[in-house]
This record gives sequence, structure tokens and C-alpha cells, in this order.
Amino acid sequence: MSQPLSDQTNATIYQYQLIQRKIIRSELIQSHLLISAILLAFQMLMYQMDGLFSWLFGFAVVQIVHIAIILLTFIRVDEAADRKWIWRITPPWIGFKPANDIKLYLFRRVHRHLFWIGLCAIALLYPWIKESLLISIVTWHFWLLIPRLLLSISFRKEQKDSILRLQSREASLYRR
Repeated sequence: MSQPLSDQTNATIYQYQLIQRKIIRSELIQSHLLISAILLAFQMLMYQMDGLFSWLFGFAVVQIVHIAIILLTFIRVDEAADRKWIWRITPPWIGFKPANDIKLYLFRRVHRHLFWIGLCAIALLYPWIKESLLISIVTWHFWLLIPRLLLSISFRKEQKDSILRLQSREASLYRR
């Protein structure tokens, strides 16, 4: 026979304690977006219309490489809830980001894989692509990952089982 809720003394309640919050200032976002505009200006100055094509196509190639690496990384991950990633275009989290809260160690692991395997994949493309496209792909790869890697570095001393929540203008770290 089940007991009423008021009689249960051993009920589990999940509580999260905020450890640290990083506010992302608008100046940082604007300077990050300015870097992409500088890349476009450089490509247009050096390669004319081919530079514009490389700038646009390079962004698409990097997104495809990133989603492939994310999917391959999650083949070995057991937590199905952490597998949900969405594509967003809200700075500074442009590209694929966790749809929900994510464990800090998993966030670090995925982005470490994204960084190194992405560079290796780009290096494999080197002999077959034009110089302007290679410059775009490498630059977009770094440009998309820099905010996440800086966030990972800033939370490096925190416990691995902490929970990270990415919002449009802040990143919050919680402890269970």
C-alpha cells in the first residue's frame, strides 16, 4: 500500500548550488563578431569574389565537420540526456551547443575533441583545397571554438561533476 507524500521522510530532492557565473559582456560579443568581419574583409581584399565564396563555404564546412565530430564523440558516451545538441546563431555560442545543462567534464571532452580532431580533419583537406578556403576553414574553426575553450579554461579548477548551463549572455556552473 502506498503512503501519502507527507508521510515520506526519505524523498529525494535535487538541489543545485550556483558555484560560479560568467557574464558575457556585449563588448566581448561585438569584438568577437568584428573578427569575422575582418576575416571577410581580408578574404575580399586578397581573393575578391573567390574570398567571399570561401568565407561562406568555409563556415558551412566547419559546421559539418563539427557535427560529425560531436556525433562520433557521443558514440562512446553513456548518458543519453547529454547527447542533445542544437544549432544556434546567437553570439557567442554560434554553432552547435548543448540543448540542456551538461556535465562540465563532458563539455570539456567534446570541445577538446572538436578542437584537435577538427584540426586534423582540416589538415587532411590541405592538399586538395584552395588557399583562400583553407584560411577560411582554419579561421572559422578557431573562431567558433575560442569562446567555449576560454570558458572551459576559466572553469578548469572546478569539480568535474559540476553542471554547466549556457545561456545567451552568461554561463553558469552548478554543483549537485
